[in-house]
Amino acid sequence: MPRTIVRKIEQDELESLPKNIQVWTSGFVELPATKKVISSDAFNPAGCFVADEDGAVVGYVAVTNLPRKNWMTIRYLSAKQAMSRVDTLEKLLSRALEYVETKKPEFLRVTTPAVQPYVDVYKSFGFKPVRRDFRIGWDLRRAKYSPRSEIDILEVTDKTAQEVDSIFVESQRPYWEWRIEERGGVEAAARSFRDGLKQGERWLSGYVGKTVVGFTGLIPDYYEAGEARFRGAFVLPNHRGKGYGRTLMNEAMEWAKKLGQNKMTAYTFSYLDCLAPGALLYIKCGGKIDGEYLQLQRAS
Repeated sequence: MPRTIVRKIEQDELESLPKNIQVWTSGFVELPATKKVISSDAFNPAGCFVADEDGAVVGYVAVTNLPRKNWMTIRYLSAKQAMSRVDTLEKLLSRALEYVETKKPEFLRVTTPAVQPYVDVYKSFGFKPVRRDFRIGWDLRRAKYSPRSEIDILEVTDKTAQEVDSIFVESQRPYWEWRIEERGGVEAAARSFRDGLKQGERWLSGYVGKTVVGFTGLIPDYYEAGEARFRGAFVLPNHRGKGYGRTLMNEAMEWAKKLGQNKMTAYTFSYLDCLAPGALLYIKCGGKIDGEYLQLQRAS
């Protein structure tokens, strides 16, 4: 029988981590986002562990920081031919939790593709699902533009971002309240919006008269040339139910095509027992679900 040990990742093993995880999760964990995480301040190699089977890496798990101080998440639990390596996954998760205990975080959640055996391994350690995430994609070559005149559309610039960042945060309430909290509160979430612009995100703001009613955004060529990461469509609470969300979606898709994009992909959360309004809007506007994920927490 092969001998499996769990150890900290070596620096020279980090380069192969994103691709291996992508393959071992059948593409549910994407390459660009994983590369971004492991090159960010959220990632500490001391909290990343590999399963070593007779000198070959066959599994991973990582504990990373959330933007809010002393909040953490476990991610990337994966193994080559995972169904035959449940014991390896359990060893990896146990080691990750040992590391978490040394940090004594105020909050911990995990995120995983909603596939087996990963979900059952987390459940066996006392984690319970709290919400779902969906990956939703659009083929923009088939999207039809339906212009509507009630909203004036302006691109957000570095200058105007400082005028609308807090309004953007408000547009996420109450559904994304948990996300605002994870980012460290309103001010930190607003700063994240401004930082995103500096890092290649592009946003449109929708106005009725002089009043901002919503936002939509994307990152062109995020996956490869012509494939955008869609950042979502958000309508201010007082302006929902008026069709502005669908208008913003139409504008986003047409804008993406003008930027040379043939496809766009979004990640959006939903509830365990029903679709959240954002997910429902995206599906109504031609989006197709091609991936499902779970966020889980332990009872305190």
